[in-house]
Amino acid sequence: MKKLFKLLFLLPLIGGVFTFASNSNKAKTTEVAAERFYPTKPGSSGSILFVGGANTYFKQGEANLAIYCFNSESDNAWSDSSSYRVGDNMRIMVPYQNGNSKSWSKLIICRYDPNKNPQSDGWGGIFNQTEDLSFSSLLYYQNTFIVNGYGSGNLITISEMKNASYYYGIKGDTHAYLDLSQFQSWEEGNAKFALFFGAPDFYDASEWGKTNSIGGYYSSFMWRVEGQDNPHLYECIVPSYGNGDRYWNFVIAVRFNPSTESPYWTDDGTVIWNKTGNLQYIGNNYDANMVHISDWNSGYLDAENIISKASRVGFYGQYILDTVSCSGHGNSDSTTNEQWDAIKWEYKNHLSITFQGDVWTTTADKSGSTIAQAMARYDYIVLYKEYNHEDFINRAESPNKTIYSSEALMIQHDFDNKKASIYIVIIAITSISTLGLLVVVKRRKTQK
Repeated sequence: MKKLFKLLFLLPLIGGVFTFASNSNKAKTTEVAAERFYPTKPGSSGSILFVGGANTYFKQGEANLAIYCFNSESDNAWSDSSSYRVGDNMRIMVPYQNGNSKSWSKLIICRYDPNKNPQSDGWGGIFNQTEDLSFSSLLYYQNTFIVNGYGSGNLITISEMKNASYYYGIKGDTHAYLDLSQFQSWEEGNAKFALFFGAPDFYDASEWGKTNSIGGYYSSFMWRVEGQDNPHLYECIVPSYGNGDRYWNFVIAVRFNPSTESPYWTDDGTVIWNKTGNLQYIGNNYDANMVHISDWNSGYLDAENIISKASRVGFYGQYILDTVSCSGHGNSDSTTNEQWDAIKWEYKNHLSITFQGDVWTTTADKSGSTIAQAMARYDYIVLYKEYNHEDFINRAESPNKTIYSSEALMIQHDFDNKKASIYIVIIAITSISTLGLLVVVKRRKTQK
């Protein structure tokens, strides 16, 4: 009887331990960055060049790519032979000279025999070549040559040189940041800020006022970034264009009179108070997304401190946790409409579509990342408690929404003290009733 008595009271504890262990062993997902290839300044040894027309002029197995770089007849070097393809582009590295870095002024692009080696065969392996090309003709660190046909003799012709925009620069619909910590004077006078994103090959005359002669778009006015500790950090969503694949090759930070309703270019000094020069994306800052202001009209792109998408989504998660601090108990909703509207506004207006997608697909986890904890609180309020708050993230349709079951609720989610007490009482009554029944049965058997 004593053993049975102990077992009845140990069973709920044992069940709880196993449930906790099961939930503790859930796998954590890890974000892995895809491998990328970005150029350094063209003309320098080790920088990257691309040659378009791979599928037409450098067919797989028929012709490789090689480049001959030189400053003079005696100062020259061949690259390796390359068959590396990125879409319809061939990728190749600017050569070193005898293992030493060089800054080359000219180059010749060659269709090269895949069975020969430029280092030993030199000009003996070429099928076709361009005329002498100049690295100095590349604007804004362009690095792509487009082959468009064959000329006289064994020449191949180049139609244009352009930015390999999908290899460096900042892409539309991502976030860009402005840090005024080093020069807070830009915040004087309640000034407004915007970033202008440009590319030398872009101009849209139909959008006059938003663009200028160098071609590009303004962001909206910037806002302070919530959910992090720097009070001088502002952000905007990088403007998209066309199909959204536009990469911008430089950025200009602009300080506006606070009475200005939207950013635009003008020579009126009462509208634009200050601005930086063109801050260009090049090889050593290809993924920078933060501009630092260092003086009234100067700044730089920060190549060392990159705010990743995961970090920005985490800032939003922290904002939710800071704003909606309690989930309520029973039918008592402690989240005000003002609090809910605040996190809705931040989501709808201060996160780009792709960043919103990362929030929507986050798997809720009370002991996980900041955004995972925030989604655990959000799901509990909207999907489990069903308080009168709009599901503005549409978590109900998310493939990673929280699935509530009686077992999961006991371990994984907060539930009010009243339900917890009821659960404990039910277990106690069941155990005592079972024990009483067994005692009665035992006595009857003894009397017999």
